[in-house]
Amino acid sequence: MRHSSKQMTTALHPFPSFLHPPFGESYTSLPVTRDGVRLVPDGDLMTSGGPAFVELRIRTKGSGAECRGICGLLPAAAFLDGTVRPHEKTLVSRLQRQETAVLADDGALGKPVLLTAPSLAGFWGELDGRFATGEEETSFRGQNNDYKVRQFRSADEGTTPPVALNFPGPLVIADGHHRAETHARLAERGVAKCAFVPVCIIGGDELTIGAFTRVITDERPPAALLPGLGVFFEHQRLAAPEAPRRAGEWLLVCQDACYRLIRKADHDMSIDSEWLDHTVLPRAFGITDTRTDERISFEATPAPTSGLLRFGREAGRIYLCGFPLPVKSFFAEVRAGHCLPPKSTMFEPRVPSGLVVWRP
Repeated sequence: MRHSSKQMTTALHPFPSFLHPPFGESYTSLPVTRDGVRLVPDGDLMTSGGPAFVELRIRTKGSGAECRGICGLLPAAAFLDGTVRPHEKTLVSRLQRQETAVLADDGALGKPVLLTAPSLAGFWGELDGRFATGEEETSFRGQNNDYKVRQFRSADEGTTPPVALNFPGPLVIADGHHRAETHARLAERGVAKCAFVPVCIIGGDELTIGAFTRVITDERPPAALLPGLGVFFEHQRLAAPEAPRRAGEWLLVCQDACYRLIRKADHDMSIDSEWLDHTVLPRAFGITDTRTDERISFEATPAPTSGLLRFGREAGRIYLCGFPLPVKSFFAEVRAGHCLPPKSTMFEPRVPSGLVVWRP
């Protein structure tokens, strides 16, 4: 895959039509099923005639922060030639499930792939002079965010043309690696209905990055586990599951005990998730490939409450929570050509399933 730091020149295409919950209403649940768009009951999704892009505005309830995204179609080839870069590796089992689901659903996707670039400020400044939003909108009140969707088309009411993504790169997948890779591979194999990938692009300066918790099946007690981890970490016993405060720190939850792990100084300049994946997990747990090893899974780390990470625990499981990667460091890793281990990031806010649906 070719990588380039040049300014983006690929074009985003408008939807010829797309599906969405009916305009003019506000929803607290969306019409989506885990088994595919084809099983959404008739009448729950409406077809919007095009061609048109989709404007998505998101407001985070806790902080009040707002971001703006544009949804449209990118040629699948853009995900193969390096125009759009992945930033982390995919899980093999997820790819297999995704391909089965996409083929069964005839190429449909229940939500766009989330893409990001350092900033879209100049891009929006140019587009707002040429395009206008429709008056009708769909509102969705999610658990953490409120969403508003409107059509975005040429202001002169003529044909809505593709728009050049002429903002400084890189253009990166933030969420949806498995969907993007599956569609791109199927398109390369000649599946015509996967020739375009629905995307939503939001500037990196409007997003935040959270973390995933590594959940490892291991029944060893702390006394048996800590000596092996001591090669890589200093550790401190905690009275409660305190969230990591900076890079280099991890929270370890093992049985009923909590520990702060502090990465020891060495000559390895890798970011924490990469170092853990390539150095710690093979030696401490015998896990050499997190893409395929069934002993490790990933769960979204909840936002801290009063500095504590509160999440459910199961017997026989070890939990490792790291400090989120800063957005600036994320783009530095991408520019350096690094592809991070699976589930190294969790971008927020996410695009919910069932709000903008593409059915070719």
